[in-house]
Amino acid sequence: MVERLSEKINESVKLARDYVLEGGEQILNGRLDEAHKISISTGATALATLAQFLLGNQYQDSHQAGLKWLQQNRRGKGWSKVPNGDPDLEITRLVQKVLLGSQSRKLVKFLLPSQSRELANLVLSLGQKVVSGMEGPLPDETSLPNILTEKVLNKLPPYGRPVVIAASLLAVKNLDQSGVSEAIVYLCDCRMKDGSWCEDIVATSLATIALIRAGVSGEQVDQAGQWLKSKQYSNGAWPAFDQLLTWSTGLAIQSFIQFPQSSDERDWLNRAAKWLAARQNTDGSFGSTPPFAQPDLDDTAIALMGLQHFNSKAAHHCAELLRRLQNKDGSWSTFPSFKGVPPALECTFPVYIPSTDVTIHVLDGLWGMPGRNSNIEVAQGLHWLLEQQLPSGEIPGIWYEGPIYATAQALELLNKWSNSWRRWRSAGQIFDVQRKAYQYLLSLQNSDGSWGSSVTETSLALSALSYAGSQLPPDIYPKGLSSIISSQLTNGSFQPSYQGIYAKGWDYEEPLTTALTAIRALERYRLLLYRHS
Repeated sequence: MVERLSEKINESVKLARDYVLEGGEQILNGRLDEAHKISISTGATALATLAQFLLGNQYQDSHQAGLKWLQQNRRGKGWSKVPNGDPDLEITRLVQKVLLGSQSRKLVKFLLPSQSRELANLVLSLGQKVVSGMEGPLPDETSLPNILTEKVLNKLPPYGRPVVIAASLLAVKNLDQSGVSEAIVYLCDCRMKDGSWCEDIVATSLATIALIRAGVSGEQVDQAGQWLKSKQYSNGAWPAFDQLLTWSTGLAIQSFIQFPQSSDERDWLNRAAKWLAARQNTDGSFGSTPPFAQPDLDDTAIALMGLQHFNSKAAHHCAELLRRLQNKDGSWSTFPSFKGVPPALECTFPVYIPSTDVTIHVLDGLWGMPGRNSNIEVAQGLHWLLEQQLPSGEIPGIWYEGPIYATAQALELLNKWSNSWRRWRSAGQIFDVQRKAYQYLLSLQNSDGSWGSSVTETSLALSALSYAGSQLPPDIYPKGLSSIISSQLTNGSFQPSYQGIYAKGWDYEEPLTTALTAIRALERYRLLLYRHS
């Protein structure tokens, strides 16, 4: 049985590594194909289709392609958030409004205040569900001119500000009311050099719709139309947002470097590290989609883990930024405020919401830097992380779905760097957190061997538990690996879950990340077998 499973693992790893390497080459060449891209989003497609319609005849082909996809992908009584999903009431209302507004005779009616306000409320309602429990603007603060105050804007991540301001602009009854002209100026000033808002399909579409309704025309909106057209998939649909190129590349380097590589993989790793370093912002930070995306400390941490094996100067610059932006309580947050325009910028406080997920990744990156054992930032960050564990053993995530993601990555972090912290005064507390997280993850395995409802969750759990070696119950790993392998597709990728593992509530699949987490789980088992033999 072990020999047969080993054969299957070898075949699966080969397929998955070839799939990732193919996607990695495409990233470096600037031509990522749809087999490696983020999955389609019905909501983003609806908004982008409407924006292209409002932009006029120049984008008629793009609008018609989006409209056709929406019409062909109705599921029973409505539309789903993800391919082949169950109908969703709010998404269905959004698509219906877009289909109505896309008829020329209905355009004037659609731009009436009541119709625009309904669209704005729909988008805000969907956005409020992205991450539950976070501080955000109160209902009366999302109206103009209130939304434009610094106090209210600081309650939103930088990428969310154009969305809410655009929705607030759409919701006004009268374009002469207070705050309208300021909202227009804000949206025009924060547009990226490539014509998008935050490299985001929803933000760009909604800002374009709001500006057109406010009477703005010309380059400010036309360039956005060109950007949207460039991001449209061949079937007419759009993804939820642009591709996570920094994340995919950094994670691929970090994952491949842990295990033996082929000559082609070693060649790619060297070129990928150079590609990554060349896209670092001037202050050491990274955005998800260089060169225009706003800085993200999670992407910065993942980039650090990739760079530290190849480019010590870039890695040091990255690490210094992360140390500087550590919160007073020891944690790290997600989206920093910043001055300047990417890539020439400087990140500053405040940074949006403390995050267990980001803190885990930053700690992993900083722990890999020279002099880590005396690093006070690592000790403070680890102390904060340990305090987040619940009595059940779970370490709750902020940006990720379910209880597994943060718990598994925290456990792997503690396992990975155990030779360092075993000599600390707090070793007893760390052992206790480690033990509770281990037992908690074991208790969550499903009867079919998987964890949660995705390959990513299963892979992360197995990677964390693998450090237990022979102490792990004998059926845990084989059952989990069989679940992963049975979900693999013929091109080497894996069955999508559309849970939005990377960003809670967005309902999407990022296939390169899923494949990379699966590779790590499979390779760890191969390593265990090698050591055992």
